[in-house]
Amino acid sequence: MGKWKTKEDKEMKKKKKQNPLPRKYNAPVGSKRYKQLKKAAKLYKQGKKKQAFAMRERMEKKVRDARKKKRKAKKK
Repeated sequence: MGKWKTKEDKEMKKKKKQNPLPRKYNAPVGSKRYKQLKKAAKLYKQGKKKQAFAMRERMEKKVRDARKKKRKAKKK
């Protein structure tokens, strides 16, 4: 027996798919970065601004470090 009982239930599930973030975030739907951004947004809405900021800062640090490495490799 399947998880969904009717065809309408399957269609409802498809409609509830995750919405993509703006391109500037560079986070494809379903990626780790996408999930972290969504979690940070949820924390911010709950009023946990310090936690949300810390989470975003860690994420952005990874991106900045990766870009630095890429630039250094390009210069050589």
